Amino acid sequence: MPTSAALSQQLLVLTADQLSVQSTQLVTDASLSDDLGLDSLAAIEWGMSIEDTFGISLPEDTMEHVKTYGDVEELVQRLAASAQD
Repeated sequence: MPTSAALSQQLLVLTADQLSVQSTQLVTDASLSDDLGLDSLAAIEWGMSIEDTFGISLPEDTMEHVKTYGDVEELVQRLAASAQD
């Protein structure tokens, strides 16, 4: 399993590429919709890329409560750790 820091870096690179944003914009409190311009179609594509890259499943009901980049990072870290158990 990648380290927490390695996973965070991989998510950062993936997100910057998928959302066409600068990695410097990907701060913990960056709003997915307001700051990063995430719309519903981009969210689906980004979510699928995250699932494929990290070998996890993002629960739809949980994703509805994710509002910031930090929320996504925390969720991916938690799910990736659980997948390794």
